[in-house]
Amino acid sequence: MNAITELLPLEDFYAPSGPLSRLPGYEFRPQQLEVALAVEKFLRGPGARLAVEAPTGVGKTFAVLIPALREAKRQGARILFLTAGITLQEQLIEKDLPRLRQLLGFSFSFGLLKGRSNYVCLRLARSVAEPSLFEPEDGDGEMVPLARWLEETETGDLAERGSAGPLRFISAGTQNCIGPACPCRDRCFVIRAYRRAQEWDLVVANYHLYFSHILDGMGNFPVRYSWLVCDEAHRLPDAARSSAAVCARAENALALLGPRNLQGFSAFLPKETRNGLNQLAKEAREAVSGLFSELGDSPSGGLQSPDEALLHRGHAAAGLLDDLLHPLKPFEDRFAAGDIGDRRDLARAAELMNWIDDVRAFRRSLMWCLSVEQFPQWAYWAETPGRGAAGDPDRQHAALMSKPVNAAEIIRSVLEKEAPGKAVFTSATLALGSMDFWSRESGIVPDESLVVSSPFDFQRQMEVLVVDAGLGVMEKGYDGRMCRVMEKLCDDNGGRTLVLLSSLRLLRAFARRMRAGQRSYSVLVQGDMPQRQLLRRFAKDETSILIGSVSFREGVDVPGEGLTQVIIDRIPFPHPSDPLVRARDVLEGGKGFVRVTLPTARMFLRQAVGRLIRSSSDHGRVVLLDGRAVERKSWGILSAFPPCRVRMLRVKEGGE
Repeated sequence: MNAITELLPLEDFYAPSGPLSRLPGYEFRPQQLEVALAVEKFLRGPGARLAVEAPTGVGKTFAVLIPALREAKRQGARILFLTAGITLQEQLIEKDLPRLRQLLGFSFSFGLLKGRSNYVCLRLARSVAEPSLFEPEDGDGEMVPLARWLEETETGDLAERGSAGPLRFISAGTQNCIGPACPCRDRCFVIRAYRRAQEWDLVVANYHLYFSHILDGMGNFPVRYSWLVCDEAHRLPDAARSSAAVCARAENALALLGPRNLQGFSAFLPKETRNGLNQLAKEAREAVSGLFSELGDSPSGGLQSPDEALLHRGHAAAGLLDDLLHPLKPFEDRFAAGDIGDRRDLARAAELMNWIDDVRAFRRSLMWCLSVEQFPQWAYWAETPGRGAAGDPDRQHAALMSKPVNAAEIIRSVLEKEAPGKAVFTSATLALGSMDFWSRESGIVPDESLVVSSPFDFQRQMEVLVVDAGLGVMEKGYDGRMCRVMEKLCDDNGGRTLVLLSSLRLLRAFARRMRAGQRSYSVLVQGDMPQRQLLRRFAKDETSILIGSVSFREGVDVPGEGLTQVIIDRIPFPHPSDPLVRARDVLEGGKGFVRVTLPTARMFLRQAVGRLIRSSSDHGRVVLLDGRAVERKSWGILSAFPPCRVRMLRVKEGGE
């Protein structure tokens, strides 16, 4: 350990000639130092919660990690670093943390912890037909047999083989795991990964893994830690809602109740019981299938009270599922008593116990979604993606869904259980005038908070252009006019544009138009390739445009001339009939638009705008194709933009 570097004051560490100056393109930013000093003081003090808003370009990752790692080394603490997106996780593991290990002057270990389903299950992999599981090893197209990969891999991470095809059937996800009964347990890649993580000084993981591990009843988070750092902390409520969601999906239930799943009971049950099970499973399958066939389209805004006809069908299906499981009680008792001695029989019995648990879980989810007992604290709705030739819903893909509307209590209870020590929450968008909105949505009331200014001169570097297209979204010709306007904007800018669209229909229409003609620049479209590869291509090709959905408003980091224009088609309001929106409006006494929808839209706009100016030499414009941003002054939409020049244009009747 280099004691001089370790004891170097933070002011000197971030100075123009300090250790950080060895990074390519480093610029001294007072705001970055301000954040670092606040984090250091917090970690040495008595407070438990610190919230920091640091706008894009401040360099908040290094502003937080450097003092956190130094203090963790000094105090013997372990850090859990949570984030929402894979892009930042990869940047941390592949780029930022290796650099920091060199700059800090002392060694620390780190790694990325993934969920169970990201690892191969040896038991399942060795039981499948080998030819069906060939996957490319790398970009040159070499095909590597699964058996050889299993012998060579050190991690068992399925990402080494790609994510398509039948690989999901051999993952070590919770539904596939048979625990201590597994004959391959001593070589389990999940157990290895979690054991390795226990030795790391800094563990990187995502919000979904964090919340789902706790909310799904799997106990505590698998790695013990002293301090929690939550980056992209504005995403906490959505992550908690998604992890707590309840879903009863038709295709899962119909597969679960197929006769093949009952064959394994032949070694444990009398013949007459087995025959009866097959008949009960058939009846339960028909009842579930009939229920989803009658599902129809969810009413606009979701379900606010039970559909009595569906609820009656649900009770009937639940009763048949109970009848199906009742004859299996002796088998369950035998398994619980450890009365299965043969190792092979024990593994098979554990698989069957998983099946029983899955049937019970589906029954609980089905009745929860149909009962609608917790509205408006929870939103309830039905999904029927397609309809067959006879007009019936495509029952294979129909589902009943439910999500908590406000995740504050969920987050609060999880953090009280899992993070009783210090926690730092950071984002480029936490404060909308104050942190009250974020605190209300997340349930986190910080002991200390800090909001720093941007290091950029937006008056010089950026302008906002608000364009009134002259047509409403539902009016005839809207998509065509929008495509013509966006095409002209991209052509006039010579490419170098990120286009963020709220409608997949408009995304597809614009992509077709841009690819129909000859361009002096490349046109990249969401879905052409994996997102990580697409973003790298966009950053490398300096004149290209990237057409994507709102999911690209975060994680795009293209400083310089490769990105000088961001086009946003609409103020990012959710659809008014969205079940979560409707339930929240009821919960807020009819004031959901003002209290929730508007501040959320402003937050999303700030995230999208943050893609444009990433350094003091960047320049460009943000184009918002929604005249309401200027016309509806009471909405305060323009407050989402940095202080810069704002112009408004109206499209002429011809749309040109």
